[in-house]
Amino acid sequence: MSTDNSNRSLIPSAFGAGNIILLLTSAAFFLAAYVIPLTFPNWAGSRNSLLILGGINLTLALITILFPQLTARFTQRMGIRSRMLLPREGIVYLGIMLIVAVGALTGGSPDTGNILLLVFGMMAGPFVLNGWVVDAMLTRVTVRRQHPLTTQAGVYFGVDVMMRNDKPLLSSRLVEVRDVVQGRDLRAEPTVTFVRVGPKEERFGRYELCMSRRGLYRFGPMRISSRFPLGIGERGHVVEGESELLVHPAIGRLLPGWKRRERDLAESASRANARMGIFDDDFHSIREYRPGDSSRAIHWRSSARHGQMMVKEHQQHREAELIVMLDFFLTPQFTETLQETAVSLATTLCVEQTRQSSSGTYRLLIAGKELQSLEVVGAARFRDAALRALAICQPFAKAPLSQMLTAVAQGSISSNSRFVLITPRPDEAQILAEMIARDSVRNESLLIQRLLILDCSPETLNDVFTVANSLDSGENNNG
Repeated sequence: MSTDNSNRSLIPSAFGAGNIILLLTSAAFFLAAYVIPLTFPNWAGSRNSLLILGGINLTLALITILFPQLTARFTQRMGIRSRMLLPREGIVYLGIMLIVAVGALTGGSPDTGNILLLVFGMMAGPFVLNGWVVDAMLTRVTVRRQHPLTTQAGVYFGVDVMMRNDKPLLSSRLVEVRDVVQGRDLRAEPTVTFVRVGPKEERFGRYELCMSRRGLYRFGPMRISSRFPLGIGERGHVVEGESELLVHPAIGRLLPGWKRRERDLAESASRANARMGIFDDDFHSIREYRPGDSSRAIHWRSSARHGQMMVKEHQQHREAELIVMLDFFLTPQFTETLQETAVSLATTLCVEQTRQSSSGTYRLLIAGKELQSLEVVGAARFRDAALRALAICQPFAKAPLSQMLTAVAQGSISSNSRFVLITPRPDEAQILAEMIARDSVRNESLLIQRLLILDCSPETLNDVFTVANSLDSGENNNG
């Protein structure tokens, strides 16, 4: 397998047979416009018409040569999916044939002309034979690809290409399958060459790719072609069959800087609970009062009924609820590298939650081109939904941060809820959060003291997070 990422040569690697015909036709019109008035003076008025026709043919030829992808899409829409091409070797071969033909027609002696005509005929035979054979190589041939539905940025993965030859007697030789992969400003054309596929056989080829950026990528259409046996003519046609690949953001590793911030956030939330009389646990049962129990836990109604002090006993949560918010605000300072790091950090926080607990309700909010709010029950379902949302989110100059904070503040906030906001505008986010908290929740500290704002500056991101080695992360979510 080879991936075609090299720079294109100034000399095209192949001309369509239609291009050759247009060039030769335009040359014939120009030659006729020059020769006819000299030979037949009465036809001098046709000179302008011949020049116009020659110019039209030359213009069409130049358009197809200079804009091959545009013309290819146009011909595909017209239903033309098979083309005969002339590679460089074929163009040189055809040029020699034309020189021999011109020499035979303009040669001085008849013997010389006859010999050149014989040479021309001998050269034309292999040219025609190559065209017939190369057409037979692609007859009754089918191809298809198979690749994972999802992968992770920075991870190598394989794409399998299957070719089947349904001809009963003839093998297909030197068949090249060229795929197209595009997305996120990327266009690649990996190729797989099948040396020989026997009658009624199928063979598998493989090429490898590594997407360095998250996003949605499209494969196809594929093009199969062959130059067998002489290489002076190429036949190819387009094969339908497009597919998509979702590339998840890279999953990294949380550093001690994050652990420190998380611990401070947990302590701040506990203090807020204590001031408000909120327990970071669920009600479990009522028991007798013991020395050292908090007076806040006394259940007065049960105490009156039993004639002694009774307290409420709670069962502590094993895991705290972390709500991840990403403010994907587009600014000049928020460079593409910082954007991808911020997305990877949000992805890592979501994945870490699903690793620690396999049940519960998980939340992710993204303020980008639109507000995305995910609230999913179950770790596996949340992981899939979060990875997809973070893979395709895009930054926006009018990201609805205020709308996202309002949605959080107006929603239910449990005693163990904690919030992490990843944003490139921390000062504005702090002011907005305080204003929204005062207007939306019964106690301002319920939100503010549970909120951790992470600035998307290089210093902060490097302190809390690092992108792990993709080859060792083991997070390749191939579907």
